This record gives sequence, structure tokens and C-alpha cells, in this order.
Amino acid sequence: MTWRSTLLVTFLVTAISLPLPASPDSVRKARVAVIQADGSPRQDPFKAGFDLSKVRPQSQAHLDKLLRLFEKAGEMGADIVCGPEDMQNIGAYGLHVDVTDPASGEILFNSLAVAVPCPLTDRIAEIARRHHMYVIAPLYEKDNGRIFNSAVVFDREGRIIGRHHKTVLPIMEDWLVDPGDTYDVFETDFAKIAVATCWEITFPEVMRLYGLGGADIIFHPTMGRENKSGQSLATAYRYLTRATDERVYLAPVILGGDGNGIIDPQGKVVAEAVGEHNVVIMAEIDFAERFLSDSRWWNTINGSDDDKAIHFLSRRVQTFGLLLDPHPPVLERYRDVRLTTDDRQRQLESVRQVNYGP
Repeated sequence: MTWRSTLLVTFLVTAISLPLPASPDSVRKARVAVIQADGSPRQDPFKAGFDLSKVRPQSQAHLDKLLRLFEKAGEMGADIVCGPEDMQNIGAYGLHVDVTDPASGEILFNSLAVAVPCPLTDRIAEIARRHHMYVIAPLYEKDNGRIFNSAVVFDREGRIIGRHHKTVLPIMEDWLVDPGDTYDVFETDFAKIAVATCWEITFPEVMRLYGLGGADIIFHPTMGRENKSGQSLATAYRYLTRATDERVYLAPVILGGDGNGIIDPQGKVVAEAVGEHNVVIMAEIDFAERFLSDSRWWNTINGSDDDKAIHFLSRRVQTFGLLLDPHPPVLERYRDVRLTTDDRQRQLESVRQVNYGP
């Protein structure tokens, strides 16, 4: 055997022993996780016995619990994990615009928001890096004097690759929080992801923007329940509608023993854990899968059997102008309605009027 033949045989043996490169379909598969955590105690300025000294320790204890579930998701092999809205457990303090932090002189809620990056995000980045997974961490973020309800997105190396600032705020949240104004879709190595936080889910326009942006899955950290309490996500009709409207996976995350999981583009619940406490919910999703009609007639008539392609190619944007009108006819009947947004005096009066323990 010549040296050339020996070299060729050695090369072939080596090549055969190497793992085959991943196919496009297998690259698109990912283990998607959301955490299902119980709520935690917090102080209530409306109630007698409010103890300011317990605010930060209770916030820290809640956050530590959630990060332990992030760790668990990593140990289970998750490619991405998302936490619930307000991982610091401080959002409820945003109603108390008259309660200040004596140490800083700021409104208490503002003093609890964090800059990004910070030691808290460093902890999350380390979890992402150690488990080589993407992480979505919803936090109240302080940025140059402004507060945002932010979902911070970390890549597998723990780098912050973006953040989504909640764009549509319930009235009492906008007392102290600023709205964002972008709908970014983030690239990962398995799919395009987006975040719709809490009240945003009630606006179909938000979900449509993500659908048009090419999102494959939309994570929905929230404080508001859509399913019937204690029951399956199959009772969360808004979720089923949003997923099927945009032909995307939808992954809601809320505190409590239900209401978390993953819904597929056909409105089927593919993962949940109703009644379980402090667990990780995970499903393997093949994002390369296309949801096709099995009707030969449908394919022949339309020129495609891909329902998502047919849907988005059939849009008639020239007829949608009213969607961008800031003063549509429906608002004519609400000309006398004046919200408390940007009215601090009315906000203070409102807080005093509802001085109760919700």
C-alpha cells in the first residue's frame, strides 16, 4: 500500500468516525421551558404593620426562588427558559406613589428598579453561561431616570442580546413606568423569538407585529390570568386565538399553580402542569415543522398547502389604514373620559380613596 493509499484510508476512517453535521431540521429543534412558581410574601403599604425593612429581603427571597428554577431548567437541558413578569416581586409597590425610600429619597418603587447590567443580571448571565441556554428575565429596569417593565434576553454565553420594554401599560402601571416603543424579534440558533408582556396580549396589533416580524414563538410573562383559575390553558381562549392568528407558538408564564405552558400554532396545548408547584415546564419543539393542509384540493386551488404562507400572502394592507388612526370613530363616545395618566394629583387622590388591602 502506497503512502497515498494509507493516507486516504486513514482519512476515510477518521471521517466515518466523526459525527455527521446536524441537518437543518435538527438544528431547529429546541427544548423550550417556562417556570411555574408560587407567589411570595410582600409588604403592603395599604395595611397596618407595613414594614419597609422587609421589602428588599422579601424581594430577594422571591428572586432567589425563581433563579433556582432557572437552574433546574438548565439541569433538565433547556435551550431557553422564561420567567414570569416582575421577577423582583415589586410591581405592586408601583401603586404607592406617596411611599418613599428613606435611604434614597426616591419613591419606593423607583428605588427598587435596577440598572442593566447590574449584579442581578450578572447572576442570571452566569446561569445562562453555565447551562449554555438562552434566558428571558422580566425585570423592572432603571435607565437614565426612567423605569421600564423590561424583559432582558441572554444568549447561551450569558451576553445580553436585547431587551423588550413593555409598550402598552395598564393605567396604574404608567404612573411610574415608561412605555417602550419597539417590537423586536430576537435571533437564536434555533428560532426567532419575541416577548409580549402582560397587557400587550390584549392588543392583537402587538401580536400581529411579531407575526409579521417572523417570530416563531412569543413568550408571554404576565401578572394577568387568561385561563380559568385552576384549569388548563385550553380554557385561555385569548391565548388560543393569538397563537392561531399568527401561526406561532405561545408560551405564557405567570405566578401560581396553573396558567403556564406552551401552545402550538394550531391552538393545541403541548405542555402544562396544572396544580403543580415550583416546577419547570418543558417541551421539545421542532421549529422547522410546517403546519400543512392535508387537502389536495386546498393545495391545488391555492397553489400552496402552507396555511401560514397563504394567510400572510393574502393580506390587503391598503385597507388597514384605520389601524393607524390615533382618533378612530370609536373614541367619539369616550370624549369625556380622562385617565389618571400624567396626573399626579389625581393619582395621589386615587391611592387614598382605595386605601385597602387588595
